Amino acid sequence: MSTEHDGSDPRSPRGRRVTRRAFLKAASAAGMAAGGLAPGFAPAPARAQGHNQVTIGIGSEPLTLLGATIVDWTTNAQLENVYDLLFQRDPKSEKIIPWLATGYKIIDDKTWELSLRKDVRFHDGEPFGAKAVKFTFDYLLDPKNKTHYLPRFKTITGLEIVNDHTVRVHTSQPFPAFLDQISLPGPFMLAPEYVQKVGIEYAAAHPIGTGPYRFKEWVRGQSLTLTKNPSYWAEVPAIDTVVFSVIPEFSARLAALLSSQIDIMKDVPPQAVDTVNRSGRAAVRTTVSSRIDYLALETLHPGPMQNVKVRQAINYAIDVDQLLHSVLSGQATRICGYVGRYDAAFDPAVACYGYDAKKAEQLLREAGYDPSRLTLTLDTPNGRYPLDKEVSEAIAAQLNKLGITVHVQVNEWRDHLDKIINRKAGDMFFLGWGPDLAPIGTVDQLFMGAETYSSFDDAHTDEMIAKAVQIVDPATRNAAFRKIQEALHPMAPWVPLWNQHDLYGVAAWVNWTPRPDEKLWMWEAKPK
Repeated sequence: MSTEHDGSDPRSPRGRRVTRRAFLKAASAAGMAAGGLAPGFAPAPARAQGHNQVTIGIGSEPLTLLGATIVDWTTNAQLENVYDLLFQRDPKSEKIIPWLATGYKIIDDKTWELSLRKDVRFHDGEPFGAKAVKFTFDYLLDPKNKTHYLPRFKTITGLEIVNDHTVRVHTSQPFPAFLDQISLPGPFMLAPEYVQKVGIEYAAAHPIGTGPYRFKEWVRGQSLTLTKNPSYWAEVPAIDTVVFSVIPEFSARLAALLSSQIDIMKDVPPQAVDTVNRSGRAAVRTTVSSRIDYLALETLHPGPMQNVKVRQAINYAIDVDQLLHSVLSGQATRICGYVGRYDAAFDPAVACYGYDAKKAEQLLREAGYDPSRLTLTLDTPNGRYPLDKEVSEAIAAQLNKLGITVHVQVNEWRDHLDKIINRKAGDMFFLGWGPDLAPIGTVDQLFMGAETYSSFDDAHTDEMIAKAVQIVDPATRNAAFRKIQEALHPMAPWVPLWNQHDLYGVAAWVNWTPRPDEKLWMWEAKPK
């Protein structure tokens, strides 16, 4: 078996188990022990006397700064500090609560009416209102803009301005998940006068929103700097400046945290938790995430994965429990179906495939493949999800036990998404999805072949999903999605892995509590 990108061998101890010693050695090499800068890490702007600046180490820069374009956590986690949503979720209960909208009415089964706040302005002084909502949806629904939100809202036929602070949303069919969709991270509300004045390209690099922070500077590939909005309609932030510093490698982020170059990092390696807690500079704060991680088996272009027996064999050949305990040190919760344990349609009746190497080999041979002659490619990001590259390398090592040669292609995050979106990923790819709280927004987005991040296409599944998304009663709708998952199980479109446990390293001086929905919303942070 060969592993591309860095020449490492997943059959080595590193591939079987990511040890605490290995991570601390890597962190030391990155500059922790000497207090130097991690390789490729540009230092955040210095803190001015009397100012509170939080610097967040993040794996990738935003794909755009225009708030109604991309569905991507690394992008939205940064933009949600600049823009606001119409509705969002309570950080504890996950219930949908009004934000820029003050409420809604269901006029009929194809019409929603939204009431909007009257006391909100964009950062440049432009008033927020019905025109902004209509402009945002017109933008994201226009095919020429190629937004990721278009498939999510394709049933919307148009928006009608009733008055300055009331807008009606018309749909071609019942759209019971409308509130769920507009309370996810994005679409964020755009400033129509500003965008029309400066143009899409300029606005995508110099954003204007209604959020708690204003855009200051974007140094491509290095950092995004924001300053507090002193006129924020909800409450002025306690933190003056927020800097997102791009540090792709986990070990480099850890080094930066322990040398006080950054104040917050996501995905502290489990093997480094004690080191962080003993450092005196930071502590690990943990939350069980609503995000699910999975290994997609790519069926949208010709290859072995179009054969159901091959997909079933891959499911049997991967020992998920071993991955969870040896690589993640138990810091995740296994899933067997196609939504997570916090999803309203979670189905405990969907059983895990279970590790069975003999069954896997039998299925491969029935499909006409000699395992020793089978070569597969596995695309993975590096630094986006907890130990994503290391998990992928360990998966490759497990498949190698059957004789399968797996080339692990390690991608920068932007390249990884581009491959998936453009249907250029290999036979398998590692991806996460969240927040996963309802099946609409998860199952429909990931199992209908025409959707942005799907790796699977089946006409009967598409038909079942199309019917389920129109069911108004939540209990009946969730039951329909449970049936869809049961139908998916024998088709084995993925290897389901786990619900993440998110481990954040947070500087001792910062008072901030992580959320299950992964929002890095610094409006909620305060200095101690």
